[in-house]
Amino acid sequence: MNTLILEQTDEGEVAVDVYQKLSSNRVLFIHERIDDVMASDVVAALLSKDEEDSESKISIFLNSEGGDIRSVFMIYDVMQLLNCPIETICAGSAWNESLLLLAAGTPGMRMATQNSVICTNQVIYDKMYFSDLNDAKVLKDLIKYDNKKLLEAFAKLTGKTTKQIYTDFEKKSFITPTQAKKYGLIDHVIKNKK
Repeated sequence: MNTLILEQTDEGEVAVDVYQKLSSNRVLFIHERIDDVMASDVVAALLSKDEEDSESKISIFLNSEGGDIRSVFMIYDVMQLLNCPIETICAGSAWNESLLLLAAGTPGMRMATQNSVICTNQVIYDKMYFSDLNDAKVLKDLIKYDNKKLLEAFAKLTGKTTKQIYTDFEKKSFITPTQAKKYGLIDHVIKNKK
């Protein structure tokens, strides 16, 4: 899809990337699978916007089916460090690990559109490694640690106990925005105006 739009300037029409234009207005997008490149871009934008103005909100629109837990934690940790309020909006989907970013918005500013789909789950580790049994045990321990940290973060953000989160997130579950609000993952469901 062409993301260029034409903008009128003193020198005539100039092609501008729509995502860059929105970013300059403190609106960011997290879409597709979250990897190191996307996480680095999002973190750089968050840090830049917080440095420019630490009181005005940053809006993050989410439409992601998850991604690498290291990359998700990178964005999550920086969100927790910033001074400015962060509004999170799920428009499309927030599945698996990306749900953490939706829930990590500033309390009262976490939203989902009424037709979005939210999926709760534990860490999905989809990388393939070839190693000996000792390395396999080390990797298994890392995955268990990552899963524990993810579920503890959800407990903190929802006000639930870690034990409750472990039970509720044991199996993949698709929930509606209304159910996500009731659970404490978001604060508002955005209804269509028309």
